[in-house]
Amino acid sequence: MDFLYRRYPKGSYGYADHKKIIDAVIMLIMFALALGLYIIGIVTTGSRKNLLTIVAVLGLLPACKMVVSLIMSLRVTPCDKELKSEIENHTGRLTGLYNLYFTSYNKNWLIAHMVIAGKSVIGLSVTDGFDEKGFNDHLNELIRKEGLKDHMIKVFTSKDKYLNRLDELNKLTDEDTVPDSGLIRLINNVTL
Repeated sequence: MDFLYRRYPKGSYGYADHKKIIDAVIMLIMFALALGLYIIGIVTTGSRKNLLTIVAVLGLLPACKMVVSLIMSLRVTPCDKELKSEIENHTGRLTGLYNLYFTSYNKNWLIAHMVIAGKSVIGLSVTDGFDEKGFNDHLNELIRKEGLKDHMIKVFTSKDKYLNRLDELNKLTDEDTVPDSGLIRLINNVTL
């Protein structure tokens, strides 16, 4: 179903809102199909004890999976437009990702914007009480399991400090700011 997200790929600014809409539509269609099969089975056989009832009940499994996906996507608060325009003024040629929602067994982290420049990974969280140490440990563990090495991770909770760091990274040479494609793929795989 990746074709549904071509307009707003993961990490792009509009992805979070687009994902909510797509998940809701798919969920409604799946529940309608399951209900339709159930009703057709009752109408054609006169009883709910038929093969279409079994198919309808099994069809509820992916529908319920979409409910979970929708609930999780509702937790992602998109980066506001003012912050986006400020970030874009400082991003320059760097590769940036918006609205990344990292999950673990114990904690979840929302990163409004993240830049990967060479071996540097910096992010901005606008969430109150952001657990930077927990996030760093989680992301370092994922990076280690993927076989990637020597990445420096820093998440800022201050917009001004983050924008200053973006300016500093833009002053580096092109070789130093080429993003690690393996790390970008990993981040896209582990975020909602």
